[in-house]
Amino acid sequence: LRLSPTSQSYALWKVTPVPITMDFYFFNWTNPEELLQENFKPTLVELGPYRFKETREKVNVTWNANRTVSYKQKKWWYFDPSNSNGTLKDNVTTLNAVALSATSVSRFRSAFLQLPLSGAIRVTGQNVWITKTVGEFLFDGYSDPLLTMAMKMPHLAQTRIPVDKFGWFYTRNGSAEFDGVFNMETGEDDVMQVGKLRNWNYNNRTDFFEAECGHVIGSSGELFPPGRKKDKPVVMFSPDLCRSITFEYAAEVEVHSMTGYRFELGKGLLDNGTIDHDNWCNCGGQCVPQGTLNVTACRYGAPAFVSYPHYLDADPYYANLVSGMSPDPARHRFYMTFEPNTGIPLDVAARLQINLLLKPSTHIALYNDVPIIFFPMMWFEQRATLTPELAANLRLLLMLPVMGFYCSLGLVCLGIVIVALQFVPRILRNEKWTLPRRIKRYAQAKILASGTLRREELNTSHG
Repeated sequence: LRLSPTSQSYALWKVTPVPITMDFYFFNWTNPEELLQENFKPTLVELGPYRFKETREKVNVTWNANRTVSYKQKKWWYFDPSNSNGTLKDNVTTLNAVALSATSVSRFRSAFLQLPLSGAIRVTGQNVWITKTVGEFLFDGYSDPLLTMAMKMPHLAQTRIPVDKFGWFYTRNGSAEFDGVFNMETGEDDVMQVGKLRNWNYNNRTDFFEAECGHVIGSSGELFPPGRKKDKPVVMFSPDLCRSITFEYAAEVEVHSMTGYRFELGKGLLDNGTIDHDNWCNCGGQCVPQGTLNVTACRYGAPAFVSYPHYLDADPYYANLVSGMSPDPARHRFYMTFEPNTGIPLDVAARLQINLLLKPSTHIALYNDVPIIFFPMMWFEQRATLTPELAANLRLLLMLPVMGFYCSLGLVCLGIVIVALQFVPRILRNEKWTLPRRIKRYAQAKILASGTLRREELNTSHG
């Protein structure tokens, strides 16, 4: 289980052999024209899944003298039409994320600086909602005049715009830069430290969350130490959330005829300090009702809030703002299942939802009178389950201690038999010569005894 250039685990770690799928679900907004009506609720219809096959590879791998390894990670996604419910050309109507993000970034500026943005939004024909294809919203991206202006005049945008198009996964396909630089323990000195993340982007904490929430701790997400215990939470760092997340033990389950410990991502991640006061730092500068995580700082100022799909485990406040939410723990729970002896993940289901905060803006005309809504945009499900072939190898690994015991016992028995076979012939040879002598002596004794008895009888008769 220790990681080194010559270990068996290295090849499995460098290019992930476990098949990974990513399912995307979009919320299509069917009544945008009613936005400004009194008591408005957006009606959302779930579209999907749009399935992609995901592959991963570690690149720029550097082995360090302090028993750590540094690396970047490349990911590729390939559309799987046969397992999708729809095509990448399907149209989706949802919030205009570009205009909304620009408005959110400018909210702390003076009215004098916000008015030009309001004019630019009007001149470029922006609307509160936008209709694009699934492919454009995901990997292809789409051009937007506001993005073009921001790239040409960064001093006015007052934020770094890293892309020329908008798409939730635009530029991520085949990129080694998006997930950042990882530095983790190899477990060479102590196997219980294997996979433990020391630094992310050359630092042991992030600037996106305050206090404890900003520490880079836990596993890198693929290697975990052996000897998993039920009472010990699993901590993992997520570059997508720019923070560490904690899983709690939930149940024993069976995967490929092996017992696994299932750990679930609980309410702690989305806690605003209500459940545990120490989670106040989840607010990210803006505390909202229980059930969402503010990742605005992690997403270039876009008013993004992460929740579980369909607002599972969230305050009813969120679901009451929209129509179309149907939370189901069986479909929407985020969990990881481990083989407890080795710590190897058997089954993983990562499920999260992206929401944007729509709210009024005094100085941006387009958003003067809009309602406050935490608007569900999309949710995804990433699945990775051990293949039957890898599961068979793991079962063999788990059987080795038992096989070793019985093999040792068998060898002991075999040794006893061999020793016995060395002495039995000799004993038999000795018995071959001694047995007749014993019989002769026994016969002589019987004859002598008989003669003595006869003499006694004769003496008695003479008397």
